[in-house]
Amino acid sequence: MTKEFMLGGKKVRIIAYSDRIVRVQAGEELKESLFDRYNLYRKPDEACGCDVEDGVAVEGLTVTYADGVITFKTDRVTRTVDLKTPETDAVKAYFNAELGGMRPAPKQIIGEDAKRSYGTVDFQQNPKYFTVGGIEDERFYGLGAANTDRLVLNGKTYLQRVVYQSNEMPVPFVMTKAGYGILCNSTWWHGVDVCKKNAGEILWYLPDGDVDFTIFAGDTLAELLERFTYITGRPALLPKWAHGLAFLDQYTADQYEVMRNAAQFRASGLPCDSISLEPGWMEKRYDFSVNKKWSNGPRGKFLIEEWARSKEYGKIDPNFFTAALARYGFKLHLWLCCQHDFTAEEERRIGNEVAPEIPDWFDHLKAFMNDGASSFKLDPCHTVDNADEGRIYANGKGDPEMHNLIQTIFMRDMARGSSEYTGKRPMHHYCGGYTGTGAYCASNTGDNGGGLSTLAWTLSCGMSGISNVTCDMDIFKKDGLHYCFFTAWCQLNSWYGFSHPWWAGEEMEPIFAFYDKLRYRLLPYIYSTTIKANMTGMPACRAMPLVCEDEEVQDSICQYMFGENLLVGAFSDEIYLPAGSRWIDYWTGKVYEGGVSMKAEIPENRGGSLFVRGGAIIPTDEPRQHTTPGDTKHIILEMYPDGASYYDFYEDDGETLEYQLGKRAVTRISMVEADGVVDIGITDREGEFKGMGERVYTARVFADKAPASVTVAGEAVDFAFDGQYITFELGDAKEASIVL
Repeated sequence: MTKEFMLGGKKVRIIAYSDRIVRVQAGEELKESLFDRYNLYRKPDEACGCDVEDGVAVEGLTVTYADGVITFKTDRVTRTVDLKTPETDAVKAYFNAELGGMRPAPKQIIGEDAKRSYGTVDFQQNPKYFTVGGIEDERFYGLGAANTDRLVLNGKTYLQRVVYQSNEMPVPFVMTKAGYGILCNSTWWHGVDVCKKNAGEILWYLPDGDVDFTIFAGDTLAELLERFTYITGRPALLPKWAHGLAFLDQYTADQYEVMRNAAQFRASGLPCDSISLEPGWMEKRYDFSVNKKWSNGPRGKFLIEEWARSKEYGKIDPNFFTAALARYGFKLHLWLCCQHDFTAEEERRIGNEVAPEIPDWFDHLKAFMNDGASSFKLDPCHTVDNADEGRIYANGKGDPEMHNLIQTIFMRDMARGSSEYTGKRPMHHYCGGYTGTGAYCASNTGDNGGGLSTLAWTLSCGMSGISNVTCDMDIFKKDGLHYCFFTAWCQLNSWYGFSHPWWAGEEMEPIFAFYDKLRYRLLPYIYSTTIKANMTGMPACRAMPLVCEDEEVQDSICQYMFGENLLVGAFSDEIYLPAGSRWIDYWTGKVYEGGVSMKAEIPENRGGSLFVRGGAIIPTDEPRQHTTPGDTKHIILEMYPDGASYYDFYEDDGETLEYQLGKRAVTRISMVEADGVVDIGITDREGEFKGMGERVYTARVFADKAPASVTVAGEAVDFAFDGQYITFELGDAKEASIVL
């Protein structure tokens, strides 16, 4: 359902997109957006919506137009978007003053010493703006990596341009608990003022291109995020091994040092799944080309005999160092830098034969995957330090229009290329991003360390459709270790020196080892959480406003939910326990009622607080050194009785693309505590996936005293009680009962 109107010499188009989603466009010609041209958005649902006077209506949202003003109504609010632009020059001057002409000062890329100059152009050729009015004391969230010190966006003006270190993952999407969200579909560098210039108004400034935005309706932030990721792409489902530890080796490492470090991880009993090589693996330092080579030869770092290189993926010579790594459960990442023109391949994919001299970027990476690389660490380098405004891409567009979007299509090219070539899920990670990036890759917060500011990025990105975010773990800071090990994936970056665990010192090495082993024990819970993120858009690291209505945490960056059952406190010993639940201190076993702020008891050998929600059911694993694809035969259920609760435990094969066909399974686990009895129920797994086999369970139930009896499937069984947990075997039984 589409309606068109006129605004002076411009057209205004309202599109019923899907339930609770309507798109609005305004311009002289209403040109196809690049998001649509390159199929980055889901197509509008056919036959969606109905005709109403002066507009369209979809389930939960009505949008109408009159006299230059869009009015949208949800079940809860009515708001307006003013498309009239009587003060364009003044708004342009305001944003240029606020945002430095949209030209941030360049920063030197860490590790790169090249001096560069860039061309500039007047990219503000057809400026325009629109305002969202009628706002009444609403807090707004989103905009990707917009802030480093808070979650609430109100009171600031934001540059929507990918910039090295300061704003590497902007996403022009805002949402509020009033029940609506707005996504600006522009790819141009632009600005958004969130209630700073006028307290009751969001002001969006576009230096060129059409006005194009999408309105979302939902009763909660979680519902708005689900609708947003419905059209821009759900968070990527990474392979299971991606959620283990990644170790970034130091810059000058050769193959022998890589192998020594891999052996040391195994000898030390420290779980690790992948090792990443920095730019030193290449023959040419910071090679941006499609002709890169291993640093090889008598003075090179890697002994790569051309005659022994495989011409086919998956058939590596057993003498290659990558084959030796694989035999002991390690994957290999290779660092890449890139300034490629991805628009050539995007144009060819939609049937336009352009720029045959520009190859598909991923083609030259196939040889390195044949050599045993599982994935790539991607660095935008100086391409986001200060973009060359005079550059023209193969699609005829300039950098001010393409700079942001290149981040998204770069990630799609990498994900698409490796999936098509290997038939497996990709795990490429990148420190840039824009709308939709989260659908294709993992992300990291760039060269910004592992402190509190990166946690703010992680949480805001989670509220902007980018779930798989982590930071550069700082092994010498307990609080950084604590937070990083409770992110969707985690990496230890030792690129510049000796951040190796066995060089961390007598205090920090055992702390690192504890968190590393705890994470691997939690992997079934972590992986189930990421499957849910892929299904619904709900991130692994959940900012408190996403899951909690309590006023105390609506702008908190020092605590978050890791999945639905673990509350993580970071960079502060003050924590607020949300109302409506009991909370168990994971370190001490003490139980607290929710609805209170408190000073957490953080042991000397821990880096922050960790609480478990009462009623939590957490699937965990046996100790292991690395992940394995496929099914997990033995699951240990950590259970925290508190009334009636349940947990949906999701699984799949952890490796292939078959999850896209619905090849996954879910087990519903219930726990009911009443009158001194705890009843546990486990359903049969619903669904199937490759390699799914038999399953046995162990229960580990939190309790303040030993039970009088434990029965499994009606039969009394032995149990152990360590003063905090009752442990017993369920085997393949589906029910158990504990009498306290």
